[in-house]
Amino acid sequence: MDFMLLLKAILSLLFVLGLLLVTLWAIKYMEISSKSGKFFKKINIKNRLEIIEFKRIDSRNSLVLVRCDNKEHLLLIGPSSQIIETDIPTKSKEKKGKNHDKEN
Repeated sequence: MDFMLLLKAILSLLFVLGLLLVTLWAIKYMEISSKSGKFFKKINIKNRLEIIEFKRIDSRNSLVLVRCDNKEHLLLIGPSSQIIETDIPTKSKEKKGKNHDKEN
């Protein structure tokens, strides 16, 4: 009788370990852990909103430069939030590395 209980316990343990291995294999196959995986290909969405810069003015107010659809917006965030400036054209990535102060 004791041998049968021991055999059932071992078989149950092997069954549970087998289920864990199958689950791990499925996760690796579907690559659920990465956004570039097969599971997330349809879900990938490009972010339209990006915080470019954040400056604290005082303990209650701060300035935030936000980019949305290649337009930058300057926001004053505090007790009375305001939009300071809108539709600021963005600098292209090529211009960042060059010095534009010199005149030819």
